[in-house]
Amino acid sequence: MAAFFIPGVPGDSRQIELAYGNMRTQVETDMGRRPSSRRIWTLHARRGSIDCVTEVGMPDPVLGGTVLAIFDMGPHQPFVVWRRLNGEVDDGVRDVLACNAYSVLEFDR
Repeated sequence: MAAFFIPGVPGDSRQIELAYGNMRTQVETDMGRRPSSRRIWTLHARRGSIDCVTEVGMPDPVLGGTVLAIFDMGPHQPFVVWRRLNGEVDDGVRDVLACNAYSVLEFDR
């Protein structure tokens, strides 16, 4: 397990919480519902025809860019991966994945 972080956001917990709150609000706006409160570190899932591991802080295994956050939209709902191609956290790209995951690891609380 790992302590919660967002790549590119300084280690100050207040800054991390503010950035994460802004990201959650944007995902809610995009998806029309609030993501669950789970803070996902690693997602093992089939994406297209590839079994892969999507992990915060690592390059996205399918689309590239650094994974900044993974949001769970709830039971029988998709996961949303927020990744940075270039630039700032706020300029991230959000990708909606299928709801099928083999396993999910959460950050330490």
